[in-house]
Amino acid sequence: MFCFKCGASMPDDSTVCPQCAAPVQGVPLPAPPPPAPQAGAPVPASTSAWLNVPPAQYPSQGQYSPQALYPGQSQPYSGMAQAQTDGGAIVSLVLGISSFALCLSFITGIPAIIVGHISWSKIRRSAGRLKGEGMALAGLILGYLSLPFILIVAAIAIPNLMRARMSANESAAMSTVRTINTLQVTYDTMYPSQGYAPDLSALGNGPGDTCNGTGNAEHACLLDGVLGAARCTSGVWCSKGAYKYTISSNCGAPSLTAKNEQQGDEGACKEFVIVASPITSTNGLHNYCSIKDAVVRSRSGGPLTVPPTVEECAEWAPI
Repeated sequence: MFCFKCGASMPDDSTVCPQCAAPVQGVPLPAPPPPAPQAGAPVPASTSAWLNVPPAQYPSQGQYSPQALYPGQSQPYSGMAQAQTDGGAIVSLVLGISSFALCLSFITGIPAIIVGHISWSKIRRSAGRLKGEGMALAGLILGYLSLPFILIVAAIAIPNLMRARMSANESAAMSTVRTINTLQVTYDTMYPSQGYAPDLSALGNGPGDTCNGTGNAEHACLLDGVLGAARCTSGVWCSKGAYKYTISSNCGAPSLTAKNEQQGDEGACKEFVIVASPITSTNGLHNYCSIKDAVVRSRSGGPLTVPPTVEECAEWAPI
């Protein structure tokens, strides 16, 4: 062997170098190589700290979730916003329940159907952004179920409303006939030489439908300008409301130059007939008339074209 200090050759069993007297130190022999690992044997982990990486931990089957892979997130990831319930579906359901369960079909049944159809169409076109299709469908069904009640109510209410309207029109016509009859008595009192007014125009305001506060036998300013217009002469119909009116007589036009004579003279108008007839068949079912006895009489039938005579009116049924 050789001295590690001076490099001199020396025997293998020497303890001191014979040339430099340096002690001989044992040099460790290199360790033999580790045996080759056998197939299937586990590979030992590296003894180096920076190479000793712990193995990755994977969740077991059935535990895979976004929370397991991303523990810092409190909510799972979603690719789209959560679907919202359409407000129209809720409104349609509430109206449908009200129309069917609370007997409010006339008020809420048709709105439930309209809102339900709008909501149903909106939800179908939203591509999943809106929900509530079941509520809209329920509102539609309840709304349609209430339609028979609406039809029944309409079938009862409309004829009653028509009859009530006709009754009101007929009452107004009878009242107008009585008023005109009273004005005839007033006219006869004011102008005894003329007797009764021969037509509605004589009771009215005259040309222009105006009255200066001083009436005369030709236009007494006793009747309003609608029925007492200048064109409302004997046998001419003048309308007011749902009825038409006329005064029919055989008397001549009032004379402003006639001398005052006692009532009953040949120049006085002694007979007249007041007639009221509906303008159309839907406005009333009765015609009315009155003569100088001030009794209002009626006869059922459609609108008249020719007013009755005094004798014909006397045959009608008194009211």
